[in-house]
Amino acid sequence: MAINTGVLAEMEIPESYVTSLPKSGRASLGDSIYNYMCSSKEKFAPEHLLNCLKIKSDHEAADFADRVEASMYTWRRKAGIYHTKSSWGMVKGVMTEIDRNDKNHVLAERAETLLFCLKQRYPELAQTTLDTCKIQYNRVSTQDQVVLF
Repeated sequence: MAINTGVLAEMEIPESYVTSLPKSGRASLGDSIYNYMCSSKEKFAPEHLLNCLKIKSDHEAADFADRVEASMYTWRRKAGIYHTKSSWGMVKGVMTEIDRNDKNHVLAERAETLLFCLKQRYPELAQTTLDTCKIQYNRVSTQDQVVLF
């Protein structure tokens, strides 16, 4: 079943996903990718990074997308961006209050850009673990609400 990405963006991020995040984005991505994301101070080139990774299959791409997304939310949490929905309006509103020079904020933005480029390069990419969690959580929440009525 295909779900619109806009609808997914508006869905609440389940607490189970948030608690499953690694303690550091570096742990999720690995040292070499983390170092690349940190070392390019001025201009981050996600396309160059994707070319260097030489992803050979859709399965590898999906696995990498999960790791990047987990890192992105880990860094957002550390930067003080505590929203449970990932809609652009909420992110934009919170970002005005956040120090844009904070290392975690910069890394979260770079991870988001990298994830976007990865999804463009692999348009048939399977849903990420977060997307699957959102769908399952939303189904359970909807069923619970129906039972209450």
